[in-house]
Amino acid sequence: MDTPAIHHQQPNPRDNFKGWRDPAYNDLRRIFSKSYLQKVLTHSSFYETKGKGNSRDIFAGMFVFKGQVAELLHRHVPEDGTRLQHILGNLFRQERLLRLFDQWKLRHFVRAGQNFDIDAHRHIFVYAIFGYVSTLDEPLRNWFITRYILNNEAEHLFAHRPSNRNLLQQADAMVRQTDGRRLQLEMEILDDGLHKAKAVLSDGTILCEATSKSWRYARTKVVKLALNMLATPFRQQLLSNPDYQARVLAREEEKVAQRKADVEQREAAKEALRLKKREERRQQARLADAKRRKSQAEAKKRKAENAARAAAKAAKEARPMSAKKRRHLEDKKK
Repeated sequence: MDTPAIHHQQPNPRDNFKGWRDPAYNDLRRIFSKSYLQKVLTHSSFYETKGKGNSRDIFAGMFVFKGQVAELLHRHVPEDGTRLQHILGNLFRQERLLRLFDQWKLRHFVRAGQNFDIDAHRHIFVYAIFGYVSTLDEPLRNWFITRYILNNEAEHLFAHRPSNRNLLQQADAMVRQTDGRRLQLEMEILDDGLHKAKAVLSDGTILCEATSKSWRYARTKVVKLALNMLATPFRQQLLSNPDYQARVLAREEEKVAQRKADVEQREAAKEALRLKKREERRQQARLADAKRRKSQAEAKKRKAENAARAAAKAAKEARPMSAKKRRHLEDKKK
């Protein structure tokens, strides 16, 4: 994009900051005077009075300027919403903001309170710059965005396609780069019903094989195996030497077998722990049941004893009174 004509606040000749004419400040001098740049980079902690500082510029940088970049992406990048969201997030990633802070040497202009940690908040001062840029005329603002946001550094974000996540295409590209052959998959069903996948080079050489009950998993398994084999720095030798290829395949299969053994060992340990806990719960349940039965038996025994005592008392009260006892009671009444 051609640099637009500038009709903005020009540097004050009286600003004699040492190094202000450094080439690192060329672009900042196009839109700032030294004094105004320092104003934008003054944190609210620098003032005793509330309401001063660059908080509004930071807000504008985080939301208004980012929205303006998002509008350009929406207008010119033919991707779905999720992809555009990922691109926008990567354009404003923390590492990139900190690099801009150092590139523009903003530490010379930043002002903040004594208790404010500037190093931990460098990104907010870059957002303050963005906030001021969001107020510029559209040609100048787009020039800034093109130079610092949508620049060559971000080209890989736009070149990315979902096909880059296709493992078969990655493996095929690695083979083509190495010796010009192509890689493709061949599928067959074995007599026992398993699906067998083969990674075959264009000259008929079988790179590796994998079997599974699932057609899809067999494909995925053989592609990952081929990709792991091709990731070795010696893939040129692997593709040209069948013996070396067999040794690499054997090592890969050994790794797969070892991972499978580790998984089985972990699963066995989990199962043993599960059985142990289940037996402990059963033992606790048996102890609780025995305690409950004992308690019930004791309660039943106490109930029987109480009933026997009550019956004995009732029988005693029901017996006829003797003549001696009757005379004794009559004498007591006199």
